[in-house]
Amino acid sequence: MRLLPRHPGTMALALVLAALVWYAQALDRRERISERQLDAPVTFVNVPAEMVITSEVPRTIVLLVRGSLSRLRALDAAQTGVVIDLRGAGEGEHDVTVENRSVLVPSGVEVVAVSPSQVPVRLERLVRRRLPVKPRVSGEPAPGFVTGSLFSEPASARVAGPRLQLEAMHSLTTEPVAVDGAEGPVEARVAVRSPHPLVRIEEPLVVRVVVEVVPGRAEPRGGKRR
Repeated sequence: MRLLPRHPGTMALALVLAALVWYAQALDRRERISERQLDAPVTFVNVPAEMVITSEVPRTIVLLVRGSLSRLRALDAAQTGVVIDLRGAGEGEHDVTVENRSVLVPSGVEVVAVSPSQVPVRLERLVRRRLPVKPRVSGEPAPGFVTGSLFSEPASARVAGPRLQLEAMHSLTTEPVAVDGAEGPVEARVAVRSPHPLVRIEEPLVVRVVVEVVPGRAEPRGGKRR
């Protein structure tokens, strides 16, 4: 009958590792338990399809954590996080409760409290619509000339964005078309500009703009401009 292990070296290594783990845990138990406050980054997950967050939300949440003094001294905010799950949330205002189970911390660290304990979130449905494009002009034509009519081709663009934001919008603008020193029509291809970070220009991204420059008496500086 064989009494010795087949791989005594492996067995010895396993015993050493087990002893080290036991010793580390024993040190943790003997070490003074402390508390610390830190800011944890917030991540929103499972945002419903065709929805967007339009309210101001906190970038961090304050955590009060507890653990051994050595662990808390070594703890960095990048090792923590708060995950807020918006699965199933509908359009409108929501007060989302931040539960301890939503907080990510390393092993051996306990979450005592979070602040704020609720996060207000407003969700809006993403919609699409077409809006007229109103080109912008910069500069002054040559002396004796003035800007006349102007148009873009195509005359409208399709945008996507939060429902309430798009309902309040009536038109889009473009990058300015320079007419400095012009004595005749000016044509340029310019980008359509989004008026809000959450509003996305879908198509076209660029339009052709024609600005008529015609003979006429220029108005004095400081007077009304076209």
